[in-house]
Amino acid sequence: MQLPLKYLTALSLLVTGALANRETIDQDYKQTCSGMYDKSAFGGSINPFITTNLKKYESEPVQVAVVIFEYQDIDTFGVGLSDGNRKYICDEVAVSEGVCETDKLGQFIVNDDIKGNKSQVLAYTLNKLGLSEETYLVKNTGYYCVATYTSTRSTKFKVVANFRNSFGQIAASEFPKLPLYAVLAIAYAVCFAYYAFNFWKHRHEVLPLQKYFMAFYLFLTLECVMIWGLYDLTNRKGSGDAGVKVYTVFVSILNGIKFTFSFFLLLVISLGYGIVYPKLDRKLMLKCRIFAGVHLCCAILYIITNYLANPGDENGLYGLFAIPVIITTAIFYIATLKSLSTTTALLHAQKQNVKLQMYQKLFRIIFVSMLVLIFGVIVSSFIFIGMSTTEMIEQHWKSRFFFLDFWPTLVYFFIFNLIAFIWRPTDTSYMLAASSQLPTDPENAADFELDDLQSLQDTQNDAEYQNVGDNDSLNLGSDEDDDLRDDNTRTSTSDQDPFRDPTNPFDDPKNSKKTT
Repeated sequence: MQLPLKYLTALSLLVTGALANRETIDQDYKQTCSGMYDKSAFGGSINPFITTNLKKYESEPVQVAVVIFEYQDIDTFGVGLSDGNRKYICDEVAVSEGVCETDKLGQFIVNDDIKGNKSQVLAYTLNKLGLSEETYLVKNTGYYCVATYTSTRSTKFKVVANFRNSFGQIAASEFPKLPLYAVLAIAYAVCFAYYAFNFWKHRHEVLPLQKYFMAFYLFLTLECVMIWGLYDLTNRKGSGDAGVKVYTVFVSILNGIKFTFSFFLLLVISLGYGIVYPKLDRKLMLKCRIFAGVHLCCAILYIITNYLANPGDENGLYGLFAIPVIITTAIFYIATLKSLSTTTALLHAQKQNVKLQMYQKLFRIIFVSMLVLIFGVIVSSFIFIGMSTTEMIEQHWKSRFFFLDFWPTLVYFFIFNLIAFIWRPTDTSYMLAASSQLPTDPENAADFELDDLQSLQDTQNDAEYQNVGDNDSLNLGSDEDDDLRDDNTRTSTSDQDPFRDPTNPFDDPKNSKKTT
């Protein structure tokens, strides 16, 4: 029901928070960049700015050169040498060439004569631990970078760059998610209301499967609201807040539950639960539950390890925890497609055209979702491959979030709603699940009509509805309870049983196969 190759990406992005606007620079990663909006873009109470804070420096004297610039201006700072090379750091060679003074040794070279800069280029030196007095004021929307340099490469240091936007603590590239997730939550609520209306309208004729769709709709709506709340809280408190970190892990676990139950629900539907069979074999259902539990445990383990891993950690051990999630997700999809093929072949052989059409629609939805996945991955890959130039980075940092992780969320929304619409409660869905259709080929019988189901439904009593509903294999119970229900079903059949009517288009269930 969701795109599997984007599954880990969604979990990873949630668990790392909202890509916070405080970025760490050290001896291994000496540059960091982030998009910034000017105050006129979204308003706010403060003017956007960039500051640096030296947290650690393991040698004396303390000296870390810093330069802050807009990415489009990267070609306009530094100076050219006589040999044709460009010099960005003031060293002995640069001094001998006369491009910088001796007192500027170890610092970035800023060419004040360049007039093509889009924004200010600010260069300074950190000589002590703590927050720098230098503040870079952001006057134009753009992609800004903070680069550092130390004369001794072996010196370990840590600098925290704070990209502070006028609208709050969240990173500028993630800010559009605030209104988008709010709109998505409203969309889920509207679809949930529509499904709930049909559920209430046919409350005496609801299938067990439709009850789980109803509950899952509520879960998805609340989950989307909580994701919106995560970005809103991050914008107000910052990702470093302890409460935000706990909330981030909680929402990530909810996201894992969402994916796992989606796969589980899709699998039992493909096996024929609720429409082809009133209930699945108890052992088969138990296997599905166990496998779903294994998948969820793998997802949660991946979430926790990914959260505990340090950014840029090259330890491959953390990556190993993604392998079980990938494997179980692939097994889910393979089992679903295989089960769907088997169920479709069975319905086709039995000429149950109405049910067959439902499963054919389900197959088309899954097939289209896979095509969308492939197309989306290809487009995203080309976009990021093309982001090797300044112009591409400048143009796409604002939409990066959409191509990276938001578009699969939209695809999931449409796929789930399409499947839920097919299996929504209707006047005939209950009796369709409890009936077996006669062959519809011209040689054996006339076409099957849904109106026949309605007429049959009108003659069934409420006791029969209850008996069918109790056979839900998702409800825990003993085999003795199932046998008792079966006995009650047989003894409660009246003499006016529509299956005894010779004009009724259904087979006698006593003589028919267990498959419906």
